[in-house]
Amino acid sequence: MQGLLADSSDRAPSASAELFRRERNIGARIGRKFVYTLEDVARAKSLLVALNLPLTAKDQPTDRAGAAVRPGFSEKSGTLDPHVNAVAFRVFVGRTPVTQPGYQVATVEEVGRLTPDLVMVVENFETLRQLERYEWVMARLKSKGTTLALFRGDTIYRLDDANRSMDALDCPVWGFHDFDPAGLHLSMSMRNLSEHLVPPQAVLRAAVEAKKRSDLYFSQFDQYAGTLAECSHPQIAALWTLMKSLQKGLPQEWMRDL
Repeated sequence: MQGLLADSSDRAPSASAELFRRERNIGARIGRKFVYTLEDVARAKSLLVALNLPLTAKDQPTDRAGAAVRPGFSEKSGTLDPHVNAVAFRVFVGRTPVTQPGYQVATVEEVGRLTPDLVMVVENFETLRQLERYEWVMARLKSKGTTLALFRGDTIYRLDDANRSMDALDCPVWGFHDFDPAGLHLSMSMRNLSEHLVPPQAVLRAAVEAKKRSDLYFSQFDQYAGTLAECSHPQIAALWTLMKSLQKGLPQEWMRDL
């Protein structure tokens, strides 16, 4: 219906077009297309208004609970995805997890009101869930007060939600990403970056050489090499020099048992 308000041109046959023709008298099937008149557009607009649905896709829809005012229609139709405005995180005091068992999910605004001493952005969800098993990370957190371990996001917990919560926080940041060109680039792009978190360099070097993940390096080199070459952050510049000498990377998940 929103699309019809934006563009009332003819449509190819579809189940939804047939449903609205049959149930709501919107549109007419003529040959191999559906045709719409100004009256059809007016009926579509009236239906959206009556059902408390946005008139355009850009308008802010309601949540699924709010769809209760539309009897007979699915709670999933025209409503917000349940994972919109949701950030996954954990909180540690020293090396002790406060959010346990597991992780916590809150809105961008709720996360932005937290007052940690340190934010650690974690690239991969598995790592967020298993942080206690990264002994070398726990050793670093021991003296850091309150740490907010913030999941960077994926197709479920959205990247832009995590980024918006980061914008509201003003404290030192660790970027805990893969050891590869993209991971270094992610860290250097973050506001208030203190460091890109990696194991002690001797341990890191040995693991990178042993795991032989040259694919991580060469597949990303062309995209990120120029930006990394201009990086002014001393630790990331040093890690980039090390990575170029090794010509290999290391996934974050493979750092767990180092």
